[in-house]
Amino acid sequence: MTKLMSILAAGAFALSLNGAAFAADPKDQDQSQKPQDQTTNPADQAKQDQDYLAALKKCENQQGDAKQKCIDQAKQKFNRM
Repeated sequence: MTKLMSILAAGAFALSLNGAAFAADPKDQDQSQKPQDQTTNPADQAKQDQDYLAALKKCENQQGDAKQKCIDQAKQKFNRM
């Protein structure tokens, strides 16, 4: 039983060292600190979302290809591809 406990303790210790090495990887830290999009502030983004939804609402009354074309134009106008 003590052999098993020694093996498990050694394995846990080895895994904990691996986690510390991974946490110290500078490549991962650089990616987590970069914001996704700094070009628009939240108020502008909310307004753009409202305008996009209004454009999609206008497409609801159309049928078939005309509806799909209307949706595609709205997506292209608001960069929602």
